[in-house]
Amino acid sequence: MRNKGFYFLLLIIGVSLLTGCGSQGRRLWRFETGNAVFASPAIGKDGMVYVGSHDNKFYAIKPDGDLAWEFEAENWVHGSAAIENDEILYVPDFSGNLYALTMDGELIWSFKADRKIQTSPALAEDGTIYFGSDDKFLYALDSDGELKWKTDLGGIVVSCPAIGEDGTIYVGSEDQGLYAVSPEGEIVWRFDANGAVYSSPAIGADGTIYVGSRDYYLYAINPDGTEQWRFETGAEVYSSPAIGVDEQIYVGSMDNHFYAITSDGESAWEFDTRDWVISSPAIGGDGTVYVGAYNQSVYAFSADGELLWKHKTDKYISSSPQISEEGVLYIGSDDNYIYAIVLDHAGLFDSAWPRFRGDFENSGFVQVGD
Repeated sequence: MRNKGFYFLLLIIGVSLLTGCGSQGRRLWRFETGNAVFASPAIGKDGMVYVGSHDNKFYAIKPDGDLAWEFEAENWVHGSAAIENDEILYVPDFSGNLYALTMDGELIWSFKADRKIQTSPALAEDGTIYFGSDDKFLYALDSDGELKWKTDLGGIVVSCPAIGEDGTIYVGSEDQGLYAVSPEGEIVWRFDANGAVYSSPAIGADGTIYVGSRDYYLYAINPDGTEQWRFETGAEVYSSPAIGVDEQIYVGSMDNHFYAITSDGESAWEFDTRDWVISSPAIGGDGTVYVGAYNQSVYAFSADGELLWKHKTDKYISSSPQISEEGVLYIGSDDNYIYAIVLDHAGLFDSAWPRFRGDFENSGFVQVGD
């Protein structure tokens, strides 16, 4: 195993040198779980990487790739965990459990929804935890795991909630709606798309909400629920948008393309990956854009669309990348591994929504004013 990994590493370095990429895009390590990794990693302040797997386990992995601890869930850990104040981890599973764990992996409490949780929780500044479920409800829990309220959204909730600067929660539903919900659980407005909204919203610095739909469109929606513009792709948009250089919006589509869209809804550039792009992008500190694809590859693009490098895994990628302050990209693959890939820059881009779930902690909270 050691020799195989060593020669694979030499191969990656050789490819990087031939393509002029230097050390960036080189695999630092990979960590094996027992099944596919769909979730996107969260990163603690100490650099610890937290991510779940379809092997029913949630892992804490040290920055050097060694296991720190693991937690046994009741079912698949499909959604991404969120970290509150570097003190508590909130972890969903497919049996409908939301677990609150210490940073050492000890169970504090658990709450059970009526059906599975595919979404990732969002964390409000007052400690409220929001998440959706296949039982069609958006839930709000207090920090002790007690139910504050639940609101019926008319269809299963695969979309992950996003929290605006004023505390409004935005989330999509299979009933073809994007909902704005008040912190008290009242529906403020519903925007009607023409297909299920499985994509998770991103929020711009001006409050614009960006979200994809199965009707092939990426939508830009004003904070009052009116449409600003829509951008047509060639197939369903499950990918969740991120915001980068010059407020450009990046998103993938099941038409096998990855798109860069200007803030006024025009095409900036697109790239043909030759397979689905369900993964949601992350924007690095220097504006480089990273995303996974079903063709088993992680891509790195410049802000103007130049392919900088790609890194191959052994199976397709649904997971969305995370970027550490130390300059390492983390992403899961359906080959059961979590990958750590070396970058030549550190951290996330300074925008309101630079990646899926917004930040290192997967808080789902807009980054305005941070």
